[in-house]
Amino acid sequence: MRLIVTSIIGIFTSRFVIDNLGASDFGLYSVVGGVVVMMAFLNTVMISTTYRYIAFEIGKGNMQGVNKVFNISMVIHLCLAFIVLLLTETVGVFYVRHYLVVEPGKILDAVFVLRFSTYATIFSIVSVPFQGLVAAKENFIIQASIEVLRSILALGLAISLFYYFGNRIRYFSLFTTIISVVPAFLFFEYCRRKYSEVVKWKLQRDKSKYREMISFSGWIMIGAGASVGQTSGSALIINSFFGTLLNAAFGIATQVNSIVLVFARNLGQAAIPQITKSFSSGNTERTMSLAAYISKYTTFLMMLPALPILLETRYLLTLWLGDLPPYTVEFCQLMIINALITGLGGGLPAVVQATGKIKYFQIIMSTTSLLSLPIAYGLFKFGYPPSAILFAYISTAVINVIVWQVLLKTIIDFDVVFFLKTAYLKIVYITGLITPLFFIVNLFESSLLRFIIMSLCSIGWLCISIFLFGLEQKEKIMVWTTIRNVVKR
Repeated sequence: MRLIVTSIIGIFTSRFVIDNLGASDFGLYSVVGGVVVMMAFLNTVMISTTYRYIAFEIGKGNMQGVNKVFNISMVIHLCLAFIVLLLTETVGVFYVRHYLVVEPGKILDAVFVLRFSTYATIFSIVSVPFQGLVAAKENFIIQASIEVLRSILALGLAISLFYYFGNRIRYFSLFTTIISVVPAFLFFEYCRRKYSEVVKWKLQRDKSKYREMISFSGWIMIGAGASVGQTSGSALIINSFFGTLLNAAFGIATQVNSIVLVFARNLGQAAIPQITKSFSSGNTERTMSLAAYISKYTTFLMMLPALPILLETRYLLTLWLGDLPPYTVEFCQLMIINALITGLGGGLPAVVQATGKIKYFQIIMSTTSLLSLPIAYGLFKFGYPPSAILFAYISTAVINVIVWQVLLKTIIDFDVVFFLKTAYLKIVYITGLITPLFFIVNLFESSLLRFIIMSLCSIGWLCISIFLFGLEQKEKIMVWTTIRNVVKR
């Protein structure tokens, strides 16, 4: 529900902001305020670290350990916030004043945006330990409610731009910072009231624990950085061979792909605390079972938006954007297929994080992912079309899914046969059942009516197929019980 609400609100918000700021100021905010995007990536990494360690201590039933981990995380994030502020006020301001290419008279606006974007980031960084605690305690309704509230406030700010006629970019930057304070305060206040013993301040002097958590974050960051580097590097390679028009197509495909990926991330975030607690309590059988079921559910959830998009890619993109850059449709379809393959290992990263032995996983996965860049470069040199880069993506994604299981087998004697039977065999069944839809859709002329009918029918057929052939008997009973309970209410 959070995903649906925030996505719909985000579509309107971004459109209102672009319309009111204008192309020039929106471009300025996108470039200078890019620190927010970069730090959002860093925050994702740090939240994963925080709730992994908190969930691990909860699984052991060690509440003193939970307080210790929370306070160590708090110190790390306060230091990180200070470093970000220091870099902004020195390197950041110097770069903006002397090297940033902006319109005459916009330098002061650029510095203003940089500073307030940084303040917004700092509030977000300091709130990470509290967000991690809420995630580890699996209070997802609180987390979702706060994020929906943030989206509503952002929409309100975007609408207010229609009625403000002063310096809109400064106004937007200032209130974006104010809005970022609200979630941080709510997470803090909720944890203070609900988990007062956990968030009680006590300076920790265990240097080995600081090193352990920072090391864990570093390895996680390498993996996440490889993902960002793969996308950024691909854009540069495409630009050098085919120009900015193909960059636009690749950017559109990336936005569409993010809709599918967010399903995997949400379910993965919900799974990590349970898998971590099971592993830390010594219940490896439940850990492997959760990993298999989460991988299956992740793929099925990703199929829900992916299937209608794949069937009607050209119509959807034309409806949204009008004229399309070359290869936009191919880029979108191949990128979604790559996301679905990546989703096959949906529960496996959580198991790796639970073991704490992430060094070799991150090195191998990152290397394999980045390997797609030189492969794509070589293919382009030999005259292959732009879509070849996505085939390189898909190849490395398949390799990664295989390597996950090989490494887990080595580290914790992971039951690969059980995993394949429980997760992948069911996914193969469903894939076979929905494949005929791609032939049926071409029997009718593209139109709004075809889009509506095919979307409804494809999602309906997918849900029926999943229930009949993708779920085990115990899962079907649970679904029917849930439906009956909802109906009775």
